[in-house]
Amino acid sequence: MSSFPLATAKTELRNKHQQARQLAAHNRDTWRKSNAALSHNVAEFLKSIRCPGQPLRVAGYVPLDDEPGAGTLLNALESHTDELWLPICQPGFRLSWSQYDGPDSLAVRNPRLPILEPRGEGISSTECLPTLDLIVLPALAIDHTGYRLGKGAGFYDRAIAEAWTACSSNTSSSAVTSSKAMPELVGVVFSTEVRPFVPHDERDCAVNKIITEIGITTIS
Repeated sequence: MSSFPLATAKTELRNKHQQARQLAAHNRDTWRKSNAALSHNVAEFLKSIRCPGQPLRVAGYVPLDDEPGAGTLLNALESHTDELWLPICQPGFRLSWSQYDGPDSLAVRNPRLPILEPRGEGISSTECLPTLDLIVLPALAIDHTGYRLGKGAGFYDRAIAEAWTACSSNTSSSAVTSSKAMPELVGVVFSTEVRPFVPHDERDCAVNKIITEIGITTIS
């Protein structure tokens, strides 16, 4: 698929799912129940992968009010990890990461991006992500092969690409040498956002698992 039709297909699908979420959020009771069920499944998954005596180090995010896990996901992540790293939007559509230290450690740093982010400066995706056990990613939709549709800026695709490069590098940096493999990627969406196909190209990352309000799916 050439770049122009691909961009058009992504935009159309993105608009469709954003509108559907906005409509779903108006039914507050169902919205709260779906978010609570989704975050419960995230918590159960985290408990299932914990190894006795070993810290569980995870990268996550703070959902917006119209995103899956709104009001519940952050608590599920914090309660079942030993280290929780959250993203900070940087120039050039890149992410840095800082360890979560409670609600007071978060702030809206950029009025144009009304996202709660850590107050600290953070470290790069190259330094942080390869040292973790799991990366939890937002998405508007995910297909049956794991490809995710984001909001279009490419923040997470760049971060994952940087982590992959670090994991495959032969440099002697401590962040790389302490990492054995690329962390597992888990996408979080509602069940209605799991699709047969999401338009994608080589720059788009695919997840290993999908967690929704109805369960956990492993991508074969």
